[in-house]
Amino acid sequence: MIGFIKEMFRKFRLRKTIHSCDGCFFIGKNVIVLNPQCVYLAHNAGINDNCFVGPLTSYAGDVFYPKIEIGENSWLGKNCSVAAINSVTIGKNVLFAGGVHITDHSHGYTEIDKPVALQPLTSKGPVSIEDECWLGFGCEILSGVRVGKHSVVAARSVVTKDVPPYSVVAGNPARIVKRYNHEKKQWEKV
Repeated sequence: MIGFIKEMFRKFRLRKTIHSCDGCFFIGKNVIVLNPQCVYLAHNAGINDNCFVGPLTSYAGDVFYPKIEIGENSWLGKNCSVAAINSVTIGKNVLFAGGVHITDHSHGYTEIDKPVALQPLTSKGPVSIEDECWLGFGCEILSGVRVGKHSVVAARSVVTKDVPPYSVVAGNPARIVKRYNHEKKQWEKV
């Protein structure tokens, strides 16, 4: 009973600090949200159980102004992780399978006289997942990447560069394996 009350209080507190157009969104169990004032959820967006949403406002002496936006009807599957020091924007009607990881930064490692954990974070820029995408189980989207509208990222793929709209990518690093041909109205292997 105490666990249930703690969970309800946590959800209530998150609902008061996360930005939302109408307060109509879903937060699952055991969700960790760092700096919820930097998180924006649109109508009917959802964050499923055991997810981590981590906009970082400071690290190793650096100050950041991050923003994580999750669009209308977009849902993070279980055990997903979204982290930002710049911005991560997720469009409308985007679906995440479980275990998806998105980040707009990584740890620096160039100063060999310092442990990696003490070095500044590095970034190639913001991440954008456009409307109607499907992100397969355990895939990774790295900094500076834009995933175009209605694209699919296959399970366990690692996306290191932009994905054109209406494409399917797979592999590590991810490469285009299919594109939608609008004239023929069908998906074609590349």
